[in-house]
Amino acid sequence: MRDIETDGPRKENAMSEQAMSPEGIRTMLAENLDRLRKANADYFQMLEKNLPSAQLPIGGHAKQYFDLMQRNVTATFDLCDKLIKSKDVKDSMKIQSEFFQDQMRTMTDQARNLGESTMKAMTGAFAPKSS
Repeated sequence: MRDIETDGPRKENAMSEQAMSPEGIRTMLAENLDRLRKANADYFQMLEKNLPSAQLPIGGHAKQYFDLMQRNVTATFDLCDKLIKSKDVKDSMKIQSEFFQDQMRTMTDQARNLGESTMKAMTGAFAPKSS
C-alpha cells in the first residue's frame, strides 16, 4: 500500500519540474504577457476616452503624443512576444538587436515629427494677427 504522505511531495515535485520546464516557463510568460496586453489596452482606451476633456497645454498635440506612446508600448510587447518564442540565446540577441535598431529609427522619426509640429505651432502662435 502506498503512503499518501510520501506521494504528495513526489507529485508536487513532478508538477514543479513541469512548470519549470522551458515550455512551462514559456507558457507562463505568454499568459502573463497576454494579461499585461489586456491591462494596457484597457488603460489606453480609458486614456483616449478622457483625452479630449484634459486641459493640457499641448492641446492639439495630445493625440499625437498619445499615438506615439501607444506605438512604443505595443512595440515593446511585440519584442516580449518574440523573445518568449525565441529558440536560443543567439536568436534572442538577434531579436533584441533588431528591436534596438528599429526603436532608434522610430525615435528619430518621432522626434523629427514632434519637432516639426511644435515649430509649426510656435510659428502660428507668434504670427502677427491681421485685423
